[in-house]
Amino acid sequence: MNGQIEFHLPLGLEIEGKLYKTGKMHLTTTMDELNVQEYEEVGVNPRYRDILLLASVIDEIGEIKDITKETILNLYEADFLYLQLLYNQVNSSTEIPKISCPACGNSFPIILSDLYSDPTRIK
Repeated sequence: MNGQIEFHLPLGLEIEGKLYKTGKMHLTTTMDELNVQEYEEVGVNPRYRDILLLASVIDEIGEIKDITKETILNLYEADFLYLQLLYNQVNSSTEIPKISCPACGNSFPIILSDLYSDPTRIK
């Protein structure tokens, strides 16, 4: 792993009539975590922490390179929740969850960064 993860948003970020669905996120550093703690809003609303943290670790969404808290606030809730889950998966030392096929019984890892990469699979 090179420290950067590509992702595909389920709904996408629409800015000025353009829809952006792909992006890149880097692994969280200690500095990312510490910088978020400086904001007073984090103590008032714990969810604000996630907004600021995502703004600091997402490097780009489509052509948008300057990801701010406003960018994150403009995401659809489904995209925000997906990014939170992805953030937790790639920055966690816990095992990647698996799902079992009811037909064959084989287990497969749930790789969130690949989840929406092929929209034809979602019906």
